[in-house]
Amino acid sequence: MKGIKTTKLAASMVDIAARSPFETLGAESRYVIVADLRMGDGGRKDELAIAKKSLFAILGRWYLPRGYTLVLNGDVEDLRGFWLKDILAAWPEMYALFDVFAERGRLRKILGDRDLGLLRLASYPYELSHGLRLDGERNSVLVLHGHQATPPYSGRDYLSDYIQHWLGSSKRSKPGILDETGRERFKAEQRLYRAASSLGMVTIQGHTRRPLFESLTNRDSVRAEVERLLREGDPLGRGSTVDALVDVYRRESRKGAPARPYARSGAGYDERAIASPCLFCPGRVLGARSLRVLEIEGDSLRLARWARAEGRKAGRKSAEPLGPASPAVAPQRLEGSPYARFEIRSSSIRGLLERVDLLASSEGKEGSGGKG
Repeated sequence: MKGIKTTKLAASMVDIAARSPFETLGAESRYVIVADLRMGDGGRKDELAIAKKSLFAILGRWYLPRGYTLVLNGDVEDLRGFWLKDILAAWPEMYALFDVFAERGRLRKILGDRDLGLLRLASYPYELSHGLRLDGERNSVLVLHGHQATPPYSGRDYLSDYIQHWLGSSKRSKPGILDETGRERFKAEQRLYRAASSLGMVTIQGHTRRPLFESLTNRDSVRAEVERLLREGDPLGRGSTVDALVDVYRRESRKGAPARPYARSGAGYDERAIASPCLFCPGRVLGARSLRVLEIEGDSLRLARWARAEGRKAGRKSAEPLGPASPAVAPQRLEGSPYARFEIRSSSIRGLLERVDLLASSEGKEGSGGKG
């Protein structure tokens, strides 16, 4: 049963979707979605500084020439830790790259909790919004940062109530924001999942900073993939290949086994046996020696990871923080660089929208039947 915070979050998401820029998804659609860059002053406390060259190369030499629209999904500048003037001074090349995307009409900038202060500026080079709505034939994909699901934003009408209060308050009276613990991240995911599920809307967020695909964490996805391989086998008859994949997935599923229930996701968000595939998150763009993004290309929504194709030293394996890549898609090298793109998960957007809408409709009918 949804609580009042989830109900108000759903209402805020509807409001954000109605007020946000909207675009129509089609065969030519191409988006790359990144979140939580948290750009700082370039020093030791700047979380993104170590990935500066790789992120610049990947965005500028892979996604830009291929016609992708860059969606910066919140917390791009870390204004809670650094002054904007220091951020601008530390990242001139990255802003120059953003300028190129913007000049081609292919930059979308969504606000998060750490860069909400940009609303106070008299001028800013890029258009700011609280979300981006991508319309399919029957329903929509809503891209928003997701901080609306955590205190002090949760339980309020985000646009009409909280933003007006925030803009009108002084620094001293501005409500504090707690750093997210594992439990708090799970609660935020749970609220976002329940709100999106009740609306029948596919939602892409970035706030919780861990990869989610079809409302499942990587560990849940790995477990499902092991079960599928054991059940279906390999249609090409490559028994040894299947055995090797099962072994890899099994090892991955044992890594970081959750010690507490809140570390789970998927069906763990509610008591229903069937989880709605409505919630997605690329995770923080900078992972363990890798970069993570969500891609939309035509009807496909994909979770991808960029990492070095080979280890930095002989005998050292490249990082696999998201589990093994899809065996159906070969890694793609970025020419003239040590980086390669690994496709982790992929799904049809049309199928997702239909499944999410169907589950939301079924839930509504069950609720009405129970009341009758």
